[in-house]
This record gives sequence, C-alpha cells and structure tokens, in this order.
Amino acid sequence: MYKKIILVCRGNINASPTIPNYFNAFKELGIKITCICSEKSVDYTNKEVNIIEIGRGYSSNFFKKLVNYFRFGKKADFYIKKYYDSETLVWVAKVDTAFCLGDNITKYKALLALHELHDAYPFWRKVTKKYIHNYKNIVMNEINRANIARVWYKLNKTPSIIPNKPKFHPRRLNIHIKNKELADKISQIKKNKDIILYQGSLLRDRNLEPLVNVSKRYKETHTLVIMGRDSDNRIQELKHINNDLVHISWVSPPDHLYITSHASIGVAFYDFDCLNSIYCAPNKIWEYSGYGIPTICQDVPGLINTIGHNEAGVCVDIDNEEQLYEGFKKIINNYKEFSEKSNVFYESVDFVKLTKKALERTLN
Repeated sequence: MYKKIILVCRGNINASPTIPNYFNAFKELGIKITCICSEKSVDYTNKEVNIIEIGRGYSSNFFKKLVNYFRFGKKADFYIKKYYDSETLVWVAKVDTAFCLGDNITKYKALLALHELHDAYPFWRKVTKKYIHNYKNIVMNEINRANIARVWYKLNKTPSIIPNKPKFHPRRLNIHIKNKELADKISQIKKNKDIILYQGSLLRDRNLEPLVNVSKRYKETHTLVIMGRDSDNRIQELKHINNDLVHISWVSPPDHLYITSHASIGVAFYDFDCLNSIYCAPNKIWEYSGYGIPTICQDVPGLINTIGHNEAGVCVDIDNEEQLYEGFKKIINNYKEFSEKSNVFYESVDFVKLTKKALERTLN
C-alpha cells in the first residue's frame, strides 16, 4: 500500500464534500497527504494535510481560463516532482485537473477520480477520452456511470466505484446550529411542525412548483424548507403558492449537515436531461440516510437503485402532484420502517474500505 498520496485538484477543494471525504479516508488508512489545489476555504493546519495553494482557479474570461489551465498544470507538476517518490500515488480529482496535467502525469503512478459523466458536454468527453488511459485506475461514484465510461473509453476494466457517502457524519438528530438566526428559524418551525427539506438548485430549469403545491396540502403538519442560492429570484414566486415555506440560503459544508439533522423527510430531485442526471450520485441521499431520514426522490435509475431498492424512501414522478402527495403519505404513515431502513442503507457502504480497494487496484 502507498505511504503517501499527492491529491491534485484544480479549484476550491471545499466546493463539494468529496475531497475532504478522501482526506479523512486516507488519514484512516495511515497515508500521508499532500494536496495541490487552487484554493481552500477551510483551515487544514491541524488535520495533517499539507495544503499547497497555487491559485489559477475559476475565471469567466475564456482566454484567462485557458491560461489558468496551462499555468495550474505547470505549477502542479513542479510540486508533484518535489514530493513524489516510489511510495507515492498521485490522485487526480476531476477531468479539468487531468486536462491541466496532460500527458505529464505518465511520469507518475496516478489514479483519476471522475466525478461526472459529462455526456452533456462534448468537449469534456473528448478531454476524458484523450487522457483517461494515462491512469492506473479510474474511480467513479455510481455503478452505471462506471460501466458507461468503460464502454465509451474502451477501458480494459470497470472503474472502481466509491459512492459520495460522507466520511464525516454526525449521525445524531437535532444538532445545535451555530448560526443563531438559522437556529431560531428552525426552532420556530419545529414548535408545531416537522420539516420537509429540499436542498439543491433553485434555477428555473428545476420544476419545484409541484413540490410546493403538495407541501401546501401538508402545511398543517409539515413545513417545506428550501435550502440553496436563489440566484433566479424564485422564492417569492413559490411563496405565492405556499406562503408557509421557508428559504435558507446556501450553507457551506459541513455546517449544512446541522440543518439537515432537523429534517423529517428529505427531497432529492433530478431531471431527465442527460445520462449524468438519471445515473445521479448525490451526496444528499447519504446525508439524509445518515440521520435515518427517509427521502422522496425522482424516479431515475440512480435513485431507484439506491433509495428505492433499499426502501430508504419513495421514488416518484416529481412532476406528478398526486404521485408526490401519495409518496409523502406513504412515508408519513410508515415513518419508523422507512427511517430504520434509511439507517441500514447508510451503513451498507464502507467508504474507507472502498477507497483502500481502489488504491490496491493501482498496484497491479
């Protein structure tokens, strides 16, 4: 087994829970970690991770973006050389990081973690096809995505599968919320009602009206809490449908888990817009199930084969108000059984064990 890992990620390593999850898994496996990234928003000085911030992250300017890719790759390669030896594996996070590093990565033993299929983005599929064979192993977060990638890119083995299950999860309900304003808001709701929690996109391409309509039918016993950035200014429109709903803006991980701990039912909605969506691998189904919170989901394969198969919630057509209504009714009327099976689902995956297996496959 490797004694050291150099994890390379262009962008902010705290933009999603994925990178911190791997830090925790590597530490549990006794592996020394160096991380080369654009930036971080959490202090890791006491977490035994050597963070090297080299900038060159996001830019809306096309020319500057290309320059950033080139310069990030060049500087990252400099630091990889500095810290790499025979006991080291280079763990490359995301296809845009692989694009930055190019063929230079062939000088090292390396693994590529692909977070998305990118079937709706032909450029990134071409990039993946060009560079994917430079790596000893590929990691994906969902079984169908892994098998599709094997066919698309003519891989000689199916990528390792590590679901987006949080390595850190409090596993207890009703955790104290640090932000007093948010704590007061949640406390006020819970005096009389349970919480239905939607976390995710509020953009106009996401059909939230059926959910809000159905939540109005349950408003005597439940309050719908919508958590996410309202960049399209939809909340006021949705409040015209149900003035009882509560909006909370985006809360950075892992503090968002403290909000989740107060929910009674979680919501996970995905569209039929691309393969990446129907074979989704959301963090939130693990965040909900870690608390034993049942989830009402879109009836796509990625959720039918996880939440649905394990009876940790109900999968319905989210555009159909009657199906949504009956789905909530089924969960509410059988809450204890759904909650217990939600906990069982969470415990069915060992993140550290799967990470170790993925690392072992690079040794061959």
